[in-house]
Amino acid sequence: MRTSPVASLLVAALVVLRQPCNRNKATARLLLQRAAEHDSLSTAEREACRNLADDLDLDRAEPSPVRTARPPAPRLITDWGSARRHIRAETTRRTADLEEVSA
Repeated sequence: MRTSPVASLLVAALVVLRQPCNRNKATARLLLQRAAEHDSLSTAEREACRNLADDLDLDRAEPSPVRTARPPAPRLITDWGSARRHIRAETTRRTADLEEVSA
């Protein structure tokens, strides 16, 4: 069985639309428009190809969603030396208490 060039165009359009991004939709639209130009298709098939291409064009005309920037995450300020300073203060205070007792 021989495949016609129209079938190849239609299969290519389907394959491209498996991952629908703007570029793939534009490519599929062009493929469908080319397929609609072939005489081997009936009038209804050509009209269906044109309608599908127009539908893809309408999808593209919709505005893309606007992404707003996320606010920056609050900086975590970690005072890694606070525990060390606390231990040192306790040690210093105990040392001072011992000096007072021994004096």
